[in-house]
Amino acid sequence: MAPLYSLAGELRLGANCPVFGALRGDRTAPLCGSVPLLGGQMGTTLRDTIQTLHSVGPIIKRALASGQVFQPQCELFEPDPDVTCTYGVEIPASEGYVMTANVFRSRKATQRGEAVPVIMCAHPYDNRLTPHQGNTPLNGPPQQYRIIPQEGKPRFSTLTSWESPDPDYWVQAGYAVVNLNLPGYGGSGGPPAVFQPSQARGFHDAIEWVAAQPWCTGSVGLNGVSFLAISQYGVAAGHGNGGKPPPSLKAISPWEGLTDPYRDVFCPGGVPESGFPSFWWTTEVKTALTEDEDAFVASEGVRPPRYAATHPVLDEWWHAKTPDLSKITVPMLVCASFSDHNLHTVGSFRAFREASSEHKWVYTHRGGKWDVYYDPAVQDFTRRFMDCFVKGERENGFLEVPSVRLEVRASRDEITAVRDETEWPPSGTFGESLYLRADGTLSDSAATSPSALTIDAKGGEQRFSYRFTEDRELVGPMTLHLQLSLQGDATPASDAGFCVYVFKRDAGGNQVPFRGSVGSTNDPITRGYGRAAMRALDDERSTPLSPTLRGTELEPLEAGEVVSVPIALWESATFFEGGSSLELLVATYEAVPSPPYAKDLSFNEGRVEVHVGGDHGSRLVVPRR
Repeated sequence: MAPLYSLAGELRLGANCPVFGALRGDRTAPLCGSVPLLGGQMGTTLRDTIQTLHSVGPIIKRALASGQVFQPQCELFEPDPDVTCTYGVEIPASEGYVMTANVFRSRKATQRGEAVPVIMCAHPYDNRLTPHQGNTPLNGPPQQYRIIPQEGKPRFSTLTSWESPDPDYWVQAGYAVVNLNLPGYGGSGGPPAVFQPSQARGFHDAIEWVAAQPWCTGSVGLNGVSFLAISQYGVAAGHGNGGKPPPSLKAISPWEGLTDPYRDVFCPGGVPESGFPSFWWTTEVKTALTEDEDAFVASEGVRPPRYAATHPVLDEWWHAKTPDLSKITVPMLVCASFSDHNLHTVGSFRAFREASSEHKWVYTHRGGKWDVYYDPAVQDFTRRFMDCFVKGERENGFLEVPSVRLEVRASRDEITAVRDETEWPPSGTFGESLYLRADGTLSDSAATSPSALTIDAKGGEQRFSYRFTEDRELVGPMTLHLQLSLQGDATPASDAGFCVYVFKRDAGGNQVPFRGSVGSTNDPITRGYGRAAMRALDDERSTPLSPTLRGTELEPLEAGEVVSVPIALWESATFFEGGSSLELLVATYEAVPSPPYAKDLSFNEGRVEVHVGGDHGSRLVVPRR
């Protein structure tokens, strides 16, 4: 996720934001920006505007009520005087345009004529938006820290743009830092795209240009959060470049980033995501364009809010946005959190599993992604990784670090274990079936007699619970195999979408909260989405614990037809005390809202019959070791 620059249309929350202008006492500040919400054929549509306000409204309301807007949850400090900053450095691309980058170096190293390795990041979020340049709200930190709750108070220098490596830390660690605007954004030329091969090719050219500079040793490592992680996957996989990464790229550290846009966020489980794309486009992507919306549409064909509607199944358009992770061979340190289920969790674990790198690690946690990313211990851990592969210090001990750092929590704030594992899911993990029963329980065995439970497809739900008699960890993904049929009311029903959640309840029946995406502090253990008409599996990529949908077609149901719908529930690591319970909620609406995310379930009609008991009853598969 990247900076929140506007609330609707051109309503900005930047340095000249009318909202912050009003907060400063500027009574002349307009409240609707300079461009009408529906101005121009290519302007923001009413639907997108309403959806954006619906998505971001609860976040803004929470920030205003808590006072976070005025007291951002982070800590800034001035950089060491040794750090020198060169802004707007022009980097040529082989396709004929020029990209812009900020370069941070050590004054002392420069004076000595010393070449150093480089830590680099690339994104579409405009690298000029830093406190040091005076382009952030009220000259404070990036504005997300006024909006999104943090677990602690991340600390970084005023040179740091949103979700990027802190130049102060890395320059003092013996590196130069390059913060690149991807093609089409923040002053960079080229086609403004998202997830496309053209971005990876531009990044590839920039890496090689940096490596050839006299102040660089020729070795480059990549680091950064969210889209700054996504861009790493693309360039390391040689996306759009024949699977060939830049020769000077020595290592990557993608900190929580999706790897399959269709499956991970725009249409998980076949259910279209309507909230985040509108929020992301209106408040984060559009405002950073070097040109205008027309240039974006010329490159992409459609704006992000209409991606899923225009491309409802996994077609070649989506495949072109998805790098082949098996092409990644450089050393990789991935962060995969259990607290970003609506966005980056599943893609991060997929990258760890599918990359062909000989040396790869995954760091798991369930805190806030920014708290953890800027934590001093994590920065030092990442530096050891970079020192090993980018500086070439192979004897620093990192090669002996186990490949999986696993964190297990009993609740939002209680960590019960941090240990090393050798693979993900942990070795010896298998799937255990808990069968749905008509009395609302989950059982180790299915009921002998089959029966069916009815859920209103326009907003119904069913809950099922399982009580643990002894302490138990559930570490890994889960899968709900839902046996169902559809019944119409006035007209036949042929499809239905589902939001599925797994909660922990204590011995007294109270829900136990966990941290979730975009600052949520009351999340379930895990969640997933499914669609009756999109149930065919990709057999080559599916595992018993983690099904992958083929996604290439919709298969409407006939009235009364019983089908099995696999619903993947994303990775988690949770400790259950004896006497606590697991609760499964199957709903045909968003029973647990998670702004700015919102699922489009408008296609739901009629009633869903969930079949339980007998030889083919519905079951929840949970990890066991």
